[in-house]
Amino acid sequence: MAHEETIFELMEGLVIADKHIIGDLMAHKNIWTAGTSSINNSYKALNNLVDAGKLEKGDSSYFRLKGCKSNYCEHAQLLTKALADILKFNYTTKIFREHTIAEKGLRPDSLILLTRVNEGICFVLEVCNNETPEYLQQKINTWNAWDGATEYLSQLFGVKIPHFDIVKSDDLKTYMEAL
Repeated sequence: MAHEETIFELMEGLVIADKHIIGDLMAHKNIWTAGTSSINNSYKALNNLVDAGKLEKGDSSYFRLKGCKSNYCEHAQLLTKALADILKFNYTTKIFREHTIAEKGLRPDSLILLTRVNEGICFVLEVCNNETPEYLQQKINTWNAWDGATEYLSQLFGVKIPHFDIVKSDDLKTYMEAL
């Protein structure tokens, strides 16, 4: 099987996923036929990556990067699905999943930079299945009040980030289609 490298690159962005998510992405890339073929081939490749020591197998339903502590609960599954949807768009994508910013008490679900040619967009992605509206607003207020946010993101991504958005996963499809 020659697609482990592609699958590992996907996993580096997703961090944790199941064979269905990876199979769907591989079918989207036209590597395998959608459905059973892509799911089975992805499962074999994911297991090969486990055997090679590049991934860990959770229970029988998911795989994760070494060092990831998630057990693929509902929030993790929703975040993985949202990130997979982003990867289907025709952008070069950098993802920092659950990146802690200790000095601000922030741990956004994901920080994302999408680039194409010489243009890019940066946004904070939040999956809000467990958060109260008040808690989400508190996070948004922290980001908006942080004078050094764009400098921090610029350093993290290694490119100048003059502006960023905050996107809830419920609004992701509309946001991505408007780009």
